[in-house]
Amino acid sequence: MPTMYARCNNFMSGATSGVGLNCKFMAIAESEDAVYEQVIEHMETAHLEKFRTPSGAQASPRELENTIRRCIFTRGTKTLHNRGPDSESNHT
Repeated sequence: MPTMYARCNNFMSGATSGVGLNCKFMAIAESEDAVYEQVIEHMETAHLEKFRTPSGAQASPRELENTIRRCIFTRGTKTLHNRGPDSESNHT
């Protein structure tokens, strides 16, 4: 089964793990659901303060399910050389 992964900063713009330190967390698992659960656990422990609404109520990281699932990728499937040849240059 392919290995799937998600990086914290892919779906949380500017997430920090400390003062001036970008969060480097990466969830890795065999299935999309397992990666999703790791991400939710990380967000509930490391970034819960970012889920306060202006009124002070606590929102749930699970509200970002669609965003998180769109940021889960399969390892080894990144396309390289995905642009066609330049029509202006001579590649012969």
